[in-house]
Amino acid sequence: MPYLPRIETDKYCSFITTRCRNSELWFINNPILEEKILQKVTKYSNIYNITLYALAIEGSHIHQIIHTPDKNRSPYMRDQNSTIAKLVPKYCPNYSGGKLWERRYSSQMLAMHGTTNGGDIENYFFYTVLQPVQDGLVKRISEYKGYNCFLDAIYGHRRSYTELDFISYDKAKKINAKVKKSNYETTYHLEYKRLPGYEDLTQKQYVKLMIKKLNERQDELIRAREAEGLGFLGAAAMALIVPGTPAINPKKSERYSLRPQGLSACKLVKQEIDDFVFDQYSKHKIASFKYREGDFNVEFPPGMYRPYVGPPKEQ
Repeated sequence: MPYLPRIETDKYCSFITTRCRNSELWFINNPILEEKILQKVTKYSNIYNITLYALAIEGSHIHQIIHTPDKNRSPYMRDQNSTIAKLVPKYCPNYSGGKLWERRYSSQMLAMHGTTNGGDIENYFFYTVLQPVQDGLVKRISEYKGYNCFLDAIYGHRRSYTELDFISYDKAKKINAKVKKSNYETTYHLEYKRLPGYEDLTQKQYVKLMIKKLNERQDELIRAREAEGLGFLGAAAMALIVPGTPAINPKKSERYSLRPQGLSACKLVKQEIDDFVFDQYSKHKIASFKYREGDFNVEFPPGMYRPYVGPPKEQ
């Protein structure tokens, strides 16, 4: 059974997860690699006009919540993940080679209805930023040494990264040794969109509310772990972990594990997403049948591509 076809849409947001093979912790205790990953996420989110709501670079995986107004999630993820796969061997001396990622990224839809209709983007925003707590790494995200997008997102901070086009610069330098490097540099900005439903709040009101919500959810996670007799690893113990070490008790799923196409606490919203997905799959099935029958001009739904029909048959 192959993977389900991708659906490109601007109707919903995407909650995206990309995991390292064997749950290996390549993104831990390596600030230089982390900064390079942030730089590449920033670059490609700018190039592809991606709206970012959340980003977490965890030890063995990366979470993102994005919206793609230009329906181009696939090239964005292709360029980003292929680049990160090249960064890890470069900045992790003990990397043994082979593929970095376990499988292709998972992408699940979130409705863009704000806080009055399920608040799904908000729920998964806090799920993303509170990963270190719910995974038992630290008791408070303030203790987490890796990148956490929470403060950048709620304060509206903007991080800037300047990247040199080495190829174009080298070509120009061969013609003119005095060419300015700055002419071949591009500055990209990492910034997050405010959660839906809070557009009318001032920045100060928004920050105060989000910190309150974070503390409430954080306290709830702490109580739940302590009720189960579970503790927290702590920042000091985390600092001793060698990059590439397999995670202990990672969340596991197989290629054929059931993954819902939509994520929502509201049954009506969940049904809305399921209906949309079923409609797109139905259109893809009809288009695929026509394509196999020889109609090579048939249109496919965005992000859902032509099936393989094999080599031309001999007459």
